[in-house]
Amino acid sequence: MATPVAGTLTFVGGSGRTYIISMYTADTAGYINKFAADTIATATSATYWRPPENVTLTDFSITTGTTQVALVMMVDGAVKNGTVMSTVHHVSTAPARPILRIAFPAGSLIGQKTI
Repeated sequence: MATPVAGTLTFVGGSGRTYIISMYTADTAGYINKFAADTIATATSATYWRPPENVTLTDFSITTGTTQVALVMMVDGAVKNGTVMSTVHHVSTAPARPILRIAFPAGSLIGQKTI
């Protein structure tokens, strides 16, 4: 049975500023995950985050294992090629999560879809 799960995405901007974005997933295939930049993401949060500058996604952490084991990043409503992430490798308790280097332009709508 699918259970809602929280996570965190860490972006680093061209200025060096770090952006910590809260993520919520319903753990259902096809679900567009929710994001919140200034609070904890919930089922009613926005489906995207718009960065104020060019950013690079450097880390993704999810609090526990999920039924659906993969996510894909989206930009401006379309899947961003080469961004499939396994939730198995990004569980917050994993001693060494993969380092990410996924770039997004300023002002784009960054989203994430459970697949």
